[in-house]
Parts: sequence; C-alpha cells; structure tokens
Amino acid sequence: MWDEATNDDPAAEWSPVALRGGAASLKLPSGWRRLSRDDGGLAFQSPGPNPVDLLVSITTYRNPYGVKAEEAIQYLDRENVLPHGIAPSEDAEDDRRWIAYAVTQPPDRQIFVWKVADFQPPDTVRVVTVQLLVPETSAAAPDLEELIDRLGEEAARVEFHDPTAPVPVTPVTMRNVAHGENVRFRLPWDWQVEMEGELSVFFREEADTGTLRVAVHAFPHTAEGGEALAQMVLRQTAEQFADGPDGRVGKGSLEFLREGEVLARFSTEGEEDGEKLYFHLWLRGSAADGQTTLALFSLAMPRDRGGSDLERATLAMLETEIRNAALGPGAEEVEDDDEPDEEGTA
Repeated sequence: MWDEATNDDPAAEWSPVALRGGAASLKLPSGWRRLSRDDGGLAFQSPGPNPVDLLVSITTYRNPYGVKAEEAIQYLDRENVLPHGIAPSEDAEDDRRWIAYAVTQPPDRQIFVWKVADFQPPDTVRVVTVQLLVPETSAAAPDLEELIDRLGEEAARVEFHDPTAPVPVTPVTMRNVAHGENVRFRLPWDWQVEMEGELSVFFREEADTGTLRVAVHAFPHTAEGGEALAQMVLRQTAEQFADGPDGRVGKGSLEFLREGEVLARFSTEGEEDGEKLYFHLWLRGSAADGQTTLALFSLAMPRDRGGSDLERATLAMLETEIRNAALGPGAEEVEDDDEPDEEGTA
C-alpha cells in the first residue's frame, strides 16, 4: 500500500485535506487516488494490486434540545450499532469526544472506524468520520498495522474550523436509550424516562401521547447444546406471545429476524385506572452467545387516539426502533483509547 520505491518514510506522504468548505481538516495519505463520492465526503484508494479504501466525511448536527459533551454517544453512534461498553474518549483540554472501533462486514471485508465530535453549545455538534475499508486480499499487508495506527493518530488530531460557506445541517430527532444492560434502542429526544419498580417508563410531557413501559428478562444457557434448545424455547415463547399473552384477546403476529432472534407483536384493548386504552405489545427476543434475552415493550395509548396520525406515527417509529434494538450483554467496558482495537457488529 505504501509506495516505498519513492519514499522510505511513510510519514512523509501525508498532507492536510479540507472537508466541507474547510469546516474541518486532517492529514491523509497524499499519494492515494481520489475517488468520486455523492454525499459530500471524500474517498481515496491506496495504490498497488491489493488496495484499501478510505472514506472521510463531516456531519453537522443541530439539536434544539441543547448539546452536552457528556452525551457524545448520541452523535458518535447515531444508528445505535455499537456494542455495549464502548464509551467515548475525551480530550481534557476541550469538549472533543471520539470513539474508534473495528467491524467485520461479510463476506470478506473489515472496516476500521474513527469518529470525532466537536461540541459548539448551545445546539451544534460536528462529527468527522474516517473509515478504512480493508478487503481480505489486503488484510495481511505488512504495513496495514502501521497505517491503522497513523490514521488513529491523525483522526485524534483533526482540526475544526469556521466553514467558508454554509454547510448542510442534520437535525437530531432521536437519541439512544437503554433499560439496564441488556437492551438499547432509540426514542425521540422529547421522550422522558422514569423508573417504575423494575420497569423503565418512557413518555412525552404532552398529555395523551402514550406511555411506553420496558422490561427485560435475561438468563444464561451455557450447557452443551444449550443454545439450540434456547432458540427453540424462544420460538415457542414468541408464538405464545403472538397468540395472546396471559390469554388476552387481540391481534398478534410473529417474525423471525436474524438467527436466534424473534419479534412478536400483539395489540388489545383494556383499561388502566378507569381509562380506556389500546395496548400495543412487542417481544424482542435473542438467544445467542450463551444468553437468552427477552425485552418486553408495552405502549398504552388512549382509545380515543386510535387510528389518529399520532398513533400511526408512534407505532411506525417504535416498530422500527424495537426491530433494531441491541439485545444481550454486549461488549465489556473498554478502556479509553483512540485505537481501533475493539470489535463490534454493524
């Protein structure tokens, strides 16, 4: 990947590159070929018979609820794909936060990712993302480790500037939330959370907009052949849930997701404290990596809101976010580090 025939010192082959009208800049390999990219970012490819690809972008977020550096994960993991335990590192001198991780992308590629967030209170955050795409044919290159180390160093040193021209702004509407250590998903920023015994209760301050309760049950299955048995039991549990939990009468459905994961739904009518309600229930289950995790979601909506635009929008949002929820124990807590030595799942 390095053109050592022309320069024995790879460090000398890096030069500053500006992003989005000068909103940020960092050093990148100067001898790499520039490729086209439609989203306003930059793409480069290394020379040689087994190249790697480098993608660089900057995104400006505006959050009307205000920005806080301690909430960096909301901007560094917008899609809620990181394993549990990966926390942003921080710069002691300013409000900069960053994360670095590696993922495997089937069938034959690794991706090394660095993200750096720069906070501009009261409402703006800028995030630079650097991605190194390494196909299997390049994974054994003798200089790959050196390249990864250098990219991590340069990403940590990225410089943010006032852009010379207006830049696109992405509004922030969703944030990551969790119940305990075994389920993480996203909700709109204006949803509040309280604990009600063993339940997490999410709600808007506006009246009659629904209340979401979340509970999680998790237990190990470490015996030989335990995972196959656990997946069978999980399927049976999901089928029973879709038929009506606790014998309730209503409408249910069942969907099998990735191997060892299910999503069951059930809707019914009921009352709570004398109020007539619709209850929309979801069961997201996972039986993998030695643990079965059952996440139960229950949305209570006033019956007079049935069929309203609010109910349809809320149900569509929750269906998407519950489907994409991260389940299970996830990764262990990691040390603060700007090197991509942790593996995750994208």
